[in-house]
Amino acid sequence: MAFANNLVHHPRKLWLRRALFQVHLWLGVLLSLYVVVIGLSGSILVWEDEIQARTFRSESYNPAHRVEMPQVLKSVAAAYPKDPVSFVMWPQPDVPVYSVYMHTENKGQRMVRVSATTGNLLPQSRTAMDWVSDVHVYLLMGRTGFIINCVMGIGLLVLAVTGVVLWWPGLRAWARGFYVNLRAGWKRINYDAHNAIGIWTLLIVSWWGFTAIDFLFPAQVMKAVNVISPVKAMKQPDVPKPLHVGAFVPVQTIADRAHRLSPTAFLAGMSVPDAPDGNYVAYMDRSTPGDFSHRFVHTFAADGQLLSSWRYGEKETLGDWILWLVYPLHFGTLWGTWVKVIWSTLGMSLPILSITGLLMYWNRYLGKRWKKLHQ
Repeated sequence: MAFANNLVHHPRKLWLRRALFQVHLWLGVLLSLYVVVIGLSGSILVWEDEIQARTFRSESYNPAHRVEMPQVLKSVAAAYPKDPVSFVMWPQPDVPVYSVYMHTENKGQRMVRVSATTGNLLPQSRTAMDWVSDVHVYLLMGRTGFIINCVMGIGLLVLAVTGVVLWWPGLRAWARGFYVNLRAGWKRINYDAHNAIGIWTLLIVSWWGFTAIDFLFPAQVMKAVNVISPVKAMKQPDVPKPLHVGAFVPVQTIADRAHRLSPTAFLAGMSVPDAPDGNYVAYMDRSTPGDFSHRFVHTFAADGQLLSSWRYGEKETLGDWILWLVYPLHFGTLWGTWVKVIWSTLGMSLPILSITGLLMYWNRYLGKRWKKLHQ
Protein backbone atom coordinates (compact mmCIF):
# COMPACT_ATOMS: atom_id res chain seq x y z
CA MET A 1 0.00 0.00 0.00
CA ALA A 2 2.81 2.39 0.88
CA PHE A 3 4.59 1.54 -2.38
CA ALA A 4 1.48 2.32 -4.44
CA ASN A 5 0.91 5.58 -2.56
CA ASN A 6 4.50 6.70 -3.11
CA LEU A 7 4.34 5.67 -6.76
CA VAL A 8 1.29 7.84 -7.34
CA HIS A 9 2.12 10.81 -5.13
CA HIS A 10 5.79 10.71 -4.04
CA PRO A 11 7.80 8.75 -6.67
CA ARG A 12 11.12 10.24 -5.50
CA LYS A 13 10.86 8.24 -2.28
CA LEU A 14 10.93 4.89 -4.10
CA TRP A 15 14.17 2.89 -4.00
CA LEU A 16 13.27 1.49 -7.43
CA ARG A 17 13.28 4.99 -8.87
CA ARG A 18 16.67 5.71 -7.33
CA ALA A 19 18.05 2.49 -8.82
CA LEU A 20 16.63 3.29 -12.25
CA PHE A 21 18.09 6.78 -11.96
CA GLN A 22 21.58 5.27 -11.73
CA VAL A 23 20.90 3.03 -14.73
CA HIS A 24 19.58 5.98 -16.74
CA LEU A 25 22.45 8.25 -15.69
CA TRP A 26 25.37 5.98 -16.46
CA LEU A 27 23.85 4.48 -19.60
CA GLY A 28 23.14 8.01 -20.81
CA VAL A 29 26.72 9.09 -20.17
CA LEU A 30 28.05 5.97 -21.91
CA LEU A 31 25.83 6.45 -24.96
CA SER A 32 25.99 10.24 -25.11
CA LEU A 33 28.32 10.50 -28.12
CA TYR A 34 26.50 7.69 -29.91
CA VAL A 35 23.13 9.35 -29.37
CA VAL A 36 24.43 12.64 -30.82
CA VAL A 37 25.92 10.94 -33.89
CA ILE A 38 22.96 8.69 -34.60
CA GLY A 39 20.46 11.54 -34.16
CA LEU A 40 22.30 13.97 -36.43
CA SER A 41 22.99 11.38 -39.14
CA GLY A 42 19.41 10.10 -39.01
CA SER A 43 18.00 13.62 -39.38
CA ILE A 44 20.14 14.13 -42.48
CA LEU A 45 19.27 10.73 -43.97
CA VAL A 46 15.58 11.61 -43.97
CA TRP A 47 16.48 13.88 -46.91
CA GLU A 48 18.71 11.35 -48.67
CA ASP A 49 16.60 11.17 -51.84
CA GLU A 50 16.52 14.94 -52.27
CA ILE A 51 20.23 15.38 -51.58
CA GLN A 52 21.26 12.52 -53.85
CA ALA A 53 19.06 13.93 -56.62
CA ARG A 54 20.95 17.22 -56.42
CA THR A 55 24.28 15.38 -56.33
CA PHE A 56 23.53 13.59 -59.61
CA ARG A 57 21.54 16.37 -61.30
CA SER A 58 24.16 16.60 -64.06
CA GLU A 59 23.37 13.01 -65.12
CA SER A 60 20.54 12.83 -67.63
CA TYR A 61 18.11 9.91 -67.50
CA ASN A 62 15.98 8.46 -70.26
CA PRO A 63 14.76 4.88 -69.71
CA ALA A 64 14.54 4.37 -73.45
CA HIS A 65 18.27 5.09 -73.85
CA ARG A 66 19.51 3.45 -70.65
CA VAL A 67 22.52 1.17 -71.01
CA GLU A 68 21.84 -2.43 -70.08
CA MET A 69 23.53 -4.53 -67.46
CA PRO A 70 26.15 -6.27 -69.67
CA GLN A 71 27.80 -2.93 -70.46
CA VAL A 72 27.62 -1.86 -66.80
CA LEU A 73 29.26 -5.05 -65.57
CA LYS A 74 31.88 -4.84 -68.32
CA SER A 75 32.91 -1.37 -67.16
CA VAL A 76 33.05 -2.50 -63.53
CA ALA A 77 35.03 -5.65 -64.33
CA ALA A 78 37.55 -3.63 -66.35
CA ALA A 79 38.21 -1.37 -63.37
CA TYR A 80 38.05 -4.05 -60.63
CA PRO A 81 38.69 -7.46 -62.22
CA LYS A 82 39.24 -9.24 -58.87
CA ASP A 83 36.17 -7.91 -57.05
CA PRO A 84 32.98 -9.98 -57.61
CA VAL A 85 29.70 -8.09 -57.81
CA SER A 86 27.33 -8.76 -54.90
CA PHE A 87 24.48 -6.28 -55.41
CA VAL A 88 23.26 -3.88 -58.09
CA MET A 89 20.84 -0.97 -57.68
CA TRP A 90 19.08 0.15 -60.85
CA PRO A 91 18.84 3.84 -61.84
CA GLN A 92 15.81 5.85 -60.79
CA PRO A 93 14.53 9.17 -62.19
CA ASP A 94 16.01 11.14 -59.27
CA VAL A 95 19.25 9.13 -59.07
CA PRO A 96 20.02 8.22 -62.72
CA VAL A 97 23.01 5.95 -62.05
CA TYR A 98 23.68 2.29 -61.39
CA SER A 99 25.09 1.58 -57.92
CA VAL A 100 27.23 -1.55 -57.96
CA TYR A 101 28.46 -3.21 -54.76
CA MET A 102 31.39 -5.63 -54.77
CA HIS A 103 33.30 -7.86 -52.36
CA THR A 104 36.96 -6.90 -52.08
CA GLU A 105 39.90 -9.27 -51.59
CA ASN A 106 40.23 -8.34 -47.90
CA LYS A 107 36.54 -9.25 -47.26
CA GLY A 108 35.45 -5.63 -47.38
CA GLN A 109 32.92 -3.95 -49.62
CA ARG A 110 33.38 -1.53 -52.49
CA MET A 111 30.69 0.55 -54.16
CA VAL A 112 30.96 2.29 -57.52
CA ARG A 113 28.45 4.20 -59.59
CA VAL A 114 27.98 3.85 -63.33
CA SER A 115 26.31 6.35 -65.63
CA ALA A 116 22.98 5.05 -66.90
CA THR A 117 23.55 6.92 -70.17
CA THR A 118 27.15 6.08 -71.09
CA GLY A 119 27.90 2.96 -69.03
CA ASN A 120 31.12 4.55 -67.73
CA LEU A 121 32.19 4.60 -64.11
CA LEU A 122 31.69 7.98 -62.48
CA PRO A 123 34.91 9.55 -61.15
CA GLN A 124 33.42 10.13 -57.68
CA SER A 125 31.31 7.13 -56.72
CA ARG A 126 30.85 7.77 -53.00
CA THR A 127 28.91 10.88 -52.08
CA ALA A 128 28.56 12.75 -48.81
CA MET A 129 25.22 10.98 -48.26
CA ASP A 130 26.89 7.60 -48.69
CA TRP A 131 29.27 8.56 -45.90
CA VAL A 132 26.40 9.72 -43.67
CA SER A 133 24.56 6.45 -44.35
CA ASP A 134 27.69 4.46 -43.49
CA VAL A 135 27.96 6.35 -40.21
CA HIS A 136 24.30 5.84 -39.33
CA VAL A 137 24.13 2.14 -40.21
CA TYR A 138 27.65 0.78 -39.76
CA LEU A 139 29.41 3.43 -37.61
CA LEU A 140 32.14 3.28 -40.31
CA MET A 141 33.08 -0.23 -39.09
CA GLY A 142 31.26 -2.59 -41.44
CA ARG A 143 29.37 -5.56 -40.05
CA THR A 144 30.98 -5.17 -36.62
CA GLY A 145 29.80 -1.57 -36.49
CA PHE A 146 26.28 -2.67 -37.44
CA ILE A 147 26.16 -5.05 -34.47
CA ILE A 148 27.52 -2.39 -32.11
CA ASN A 149 24.98 0.06 -33.50
CA CYS A 150 22.08 -2.30 -32.82
CA VAL A 151 23.28 -3.05 -29.29
CA MET A 152 23.55 0.66 -28.55
CA GLY A 153 20.12 1.14 -30.13
CA ILE A 154 18.74 -1.35 -27.60
CA GLY A 155 20.43 0.80 -24.95
CA LEU A 156 18.40 3.72 -26.33
CA LEU A 157 15.24 1.72 -25.63
CA VAL A 158 16.41 1.15 -22.03
CA LEU A 159 16.99 4.91 -21.70
CA ALA A 160 13.44 5.57 -22.91
CA VAL A 161 11.87 3.06 -20.52
CA THR A 162 13.85 4.24 -17.48
CA GLY A 163 13.35 7.85 -18.54
CA VAL A 164 9.55 7.64 -18.42
CA VAL A 165 9.77 6.28 -14.85
CA LEU A 166 12.08 9.12 -13.83
CA TRP A 167 9.89 11.67 -15.61
CA TRP A 168 6.78 10.89 -13.52
CA PRO A 169 6.60 13.76 -10.97
CA GLY A 170 3.57 12.54 -9.06
CA LEU A 171 -0.14 12.96 -9.58
CA ARG A 172 -0.36 16.55 -8.39
CA ALA A 173 2.45 17.84 -10.62
CA TRP A 174 2.10 15.53 -13.64
CA ALA A 175 1.29 18.33 -16.11
CA ARG A 176 4.51 20.16 -15.24
CA GLY A 177 6.53 17.51 -17.02
CA PHE A 178 5.12 18.45 -20.43
CA TYR A 179 6.39 21.99 -20.75
CA VAL A 180 9.41 24.23 -20.09
CA ASN A 181 9.22 27.11 -17.64
CA LEU A 182 11.13 29.79 -19.53
CA ARG A 183 10.94 32.19 -16.57
CA ALA A 184 13.16 29.99 -14.42
CA GLY A 185 16.97 29.96 -14.32
CA TRP A 186 18.97 28.18 -17.00
CA LYS A 187 19.50 25.08 -14.87
CA ARG A 188 15.77 24.65 -14.39
CA ILE A 189 15.12 25.36 -18.08
CA ASN A 190 17.66 22.69 -19.01
CA TYR A 191 16.00 20.23 -16.60
CA ASP A 192 12.52 20.98 -17.93
CA ALA A 193 13.72 20.72 -21.54
CA HIS A 194 15.20 17.27 -20.92
CA ASN A 195 11.98 16.06 -19.28
CA ALA A 196 9.59 17.62 -21.79
CA ILE A 197 11.48 16.56 -24.91
CA GLY A 198 11.91 13.08 -23.45
CA ILE A 199 8.20 12.58 -22.80
CA TRP A 200 7.02 14.10 -26.10
CA THR A 201 9.41 11.89 -28.10
CA LEU A 202 8.97 8.78 -25.94
CA LEU A 203 7.00 6.73 -28.46
CA ILE A 204 9.26 7.29 -31.47
CA VAL A 205 12.47 6.89 -29.48
CA SER A 206 11.10 3.63 -28.05
CA TRP A 207 10.22 2.52 -31.58
CA TRP A 208 13.75 3.27 -32.76
CA GLY A 209 15.03 1.11 -29.92
CA PHE A 210 12.62 -1.67 -30.87
CA THR A 211 13.75 -1.55 -34.50
CA ALA A 212 17.34 -2.02 -33.32
CA ILE A 213 16.25 -5.32 -31.80
CA ASP A 214 14.50 -6.28 -35.04
CA PHE A 215 17.54 -5.40 -37.18
CA LEU A 216 19.79 -7.56 -34.98
CA PHE A 217 17.40 -10.44 -34.21
CA PRO A 218 14.73 -10.48 -36.97
CA ALA A 219 13.77 -14.13 -36.54
CA GLN A 220 13.35 -13.79 -32.78
CA VAL A 221 11.32 -10.59 -33.14
CA MET A 222 9.04 -12.29 -35.65
CA LYS A 223 8.46 -15.14 -33.19
CA ALA A 224 7.67 -12.65 -30.41
CA VAL A 225 5.28 -10.67 -32.62
CA ASN A 226 3.67 -13.93 -33.74
CA VAL A 227 2.69 -14.58 -30.11
CA ILE A 228 0.79 -11.27 -30.07
CA SER A 229 -0.76 -11.73 -33.50
CA PRO A 230 -0.03 -14.29 -36.25
CA VAL A 231 2.41 -13.09 -38.90
CA LYS A 232 1.07 -14.16 -42.28
CA ALA A 233 1.73 -11.97 -45.31
CA MET A 234 4.91 -10.41 -43.88
CA LYS A 235 6.51 -13.80 -43.30
CA GLN A 236 9.03 -14.48 -46.04
CA PRO A 237 8.25 -17.74 -47.83
CA ASP A 238 10.66 -20.61 -47.54
CA VAL A 239 13.01 -20.75 -50.51
CA PRO A 240 13.38 -24.35 -51.74
CA LYS A 241 16.71 -25.68 -52.90
CA PRO A 242 16.70 -26.59 -56.61
CA LEU A 243 17.17 -30.25 -57.40
CA HIS A 244 19.70 -29.41 -60.07
CA VAL A 245 21.59 -26.19 -60.78
CA GLY A 246 22.82 -25.60 -64.30
CA ALA A 247 25.17 -22.98 -65.62
CA PHE A 248 25.13 -19.41 -64.32
CA VAL A 249 22.85 -17.07 -66.24
CA PRO A 250 23.71 -13.37 -66.63
CA VAL A 251 22.25 -10.67 -64.40
CA GLN A 252 20.37 -9.20 -67.37
CA THR A 253 18.58 -12.52 -67.91
CA ILE A 254 17.32 -12.46 -64.34
CA ALA A 255 16.27 -8.82 -64.72
CA ASP A 256 14.27 -9.68 -67.84
CA ARG A 257 12.56 -12.60 -66.09
CA ALA A 258 11.72 -10.46 -63.07
CA HIS A 259 10.12 -7.87 -65.38
CA ARG A 260 8.04 -10.57 -67.07
CA LEU A 261 6.83 -11.77 -63.66
CA SER A 262 5.94 -8.22 -62.54
CA PRO A 263 5.48 -6.15 -65.71
CA THR A 264 4.02 -3.11 -63.92
CA ALA A 265 6.71 -2.94 -61.21
CA PHE A 266 10.10 -1.20 -61.22
CA LEU A 267 13.34 -3.12 -60.69
CA ALA A 268 15.04 -1.46 -57.72
CA GLY A 269 17.94 -3.80 -57.07
CA MET A 270 19.26 -7.33 -57.24
CA SER A 271 21.59 -9.43 -55.14
CA VAL A 272 24.03 -11.51 -57.17
CA PRO A 273 25.27 -14.96 -56.09
CA ASP A 274 28.99 -15.59 -55.78
CA ALA A 275 28.71 -19.40 -55.96
CA PRO A 276 26.66 -21.95 -57.96
CA ASP A 277 24.56 -22.76 -54.89
CA GLY A 278 23.70 -19.08 -54.30
CA ASN A 279 20.59 -17.25 -55.43
CA TYR A 280 19.64 -14.10 -57.29
CA VAL A 281 17.08 -11.97 -55.44
CA ALA A 282 15.27 -9.28 -57.47
CA TYR A 283 13.47 -6.45 -55.65
CA MET A 284 10.61 -4.94 -57.69
CA ASP A 285 8.95 -1.76 -56.39
CA ARG A 286 5.21 -2.15 -56.90
CA SER A 287 3.99 1.47 -56.81
CA THR A 288 6.72 4.01 -57.56
CA PRO A 289 10.49 3.66 -58.02
CA GLY A 290 12.29 3.85 -54.70
CA ASP A 291 9.22 2.98 -52.59
CA PHE A 292 10.52 0.02 -50.60
CA SER A 293 7.30 -0.44 -48.60
CA HIS A 294 5.55 -2.61 -51.20
CA ARG A 295 7.64 -4.94 -53.31
CA PHE A 296 7.69 -8.13 -55.26
CA VAL A 297 10.69 -10.14 -54.09
CA HIS A 298 11.60 -12.84 -56.64
CA THR A 299 14.25 -15.41 -55.78
CA PHE A 300 16.00 -17.31 -58.58
CA ALA A 301 18.61 -20.05 -58.55
CA ALA A 302 21.95 -19.20 -60.14
CA ASP A 303 20.78 -20.89 -63.36
CA GLY A 304 17.60 -18.79 -63.51
CA GLN A 305 15.06 -21.19 -61.96
CA LEU A 306 12.32 -19.30 -60.12
CA LEU A 307 12.36 -20.52 -56.53
CA SER A 308 9.88 -18.20 -54.79
CA SER A 309 7.93 -14.94 -55.09
CA TRP A 310 6.90 -12.77 -52.16
CA ARG A 311 4.53 -9.82 -52.14
CA TYR A 312 6.33 -7.83 -49.47
CA GLY A 313 4.14 -5.21 -47.84
CA GLU A 314 0.88 -7.14 -47.80
CA LYS A 315 -0.84 -6.95 -44.39
CA GLU A 316 -3.51 -9.35 -43.15
CA THR A 317 -3.01 -9.25 -39.38
CA LEU A 318 -1.81 -6.95 -36.60
CA GLY A 319 1.45 -8.91 -36.62
CA ASP A 320 1.93 -8.05 -40.30
CA TRP A 321 1.33 -4.38 -39.55
CA ILE A 322 3.87 -4.34 -36.70
CA LEU A 323 6.62 -5.87 -38.84
CA TRP A 324 5.79 -3.75 -41.88
CA LEU A 325 5.94 -0.54 -39.84
CA VAL A 326 9.51 -1.23 -38.70
CA TYR A 327 11.11 0.49 -41.68
CA PRO A 328 8.58 3.26 -42.51
CA LEU A 329 8.45 4.49 -38.91
CA HIS A 330 12.20 4.19 -38.49
CA PHE A 331 13.09 6.25 -41.56
CA GLY A 332 10.01 8.48 -41.97
CA THR A 333 10.46 8.84 -45.73
CA LEU A 334 7.26 7.38 -47.20
CA TRP A 335 4.47 9.85 -46.45
CA GLY A 336 5.52 13.13 -47.96
CA THR A 337 7.51 16.23 -47.11
CA TRP A 338 5.74 17.16 -43.88
CA VAL A 339 6.40 13.75 -42.36
CA LYS A 340 10.05 14.11 -43.36
CA VAL A 341 10.18 17.48 -41.61
CA ILE A 342 8.70 15.96 -38.47
CA TRP A 343 11.02 12.93 -38.50
CA SER A 344 14.08 15.07 -39.16
CA THR A 345 13.11 17.26 -36.20
CA LEU A 346 12.51 14.21 -34.02
CA GLY A 347 15.96 12.93 -34.92
CA MET A 348 17.45 16.19 -33.69
CA SER A 349 15.78 15.61 -30.33
CA LEU A 350 18.29 12.85 -29.60
CA PRO A 351 21.40 15.08 -29.48
CA ILE A 352 19.41 17.67 -27.51
CA LEU A 353 18.43 15.01 -24.96
CA SER A 354 22.05 13.90 -24.73
CA ILE A 355 23.38 17.44 -24.25
CA THR A 356 20.73 18.44 -21.70
CA GLY A 357 21.32 15.19 -19.83
CA LEU A 358 25.06 15.81 -19.65
CA LEU A 359 24.42 19.36 -18.43
CA MET A 360 22.18 17.99 -15.69
CA TYR A 361 24.97 15.65 -14.64
CA TRP A 362 27.37 18.61 -14.61
CA ASN A 363 25.01 20.72 -12.53
CA ARG A 364 24.37 17.96 -10.00
CA TYR A 365 27.81 16.43 -9.61
CA LEU A 366 30.67 17.25 -11.96
CA GLY A 367 30.40 21.02 -11.53
CA LYS A 368 30.61 20.72 -7.76
CA ARG A 369 33.61 18.39 -8.02
CA TRP A 370 35.28 20.83 -10.41
CA LYS A 371 34.84 23.71 -7.95
CA LYS A 372 36.34 21.67 -5.09
CA LEU A 373 39.38 20.78 -7.21
CA HIS A 374 40.03 24.46 -7.98
CA GLN A 375 39.47 25.94 -4.52
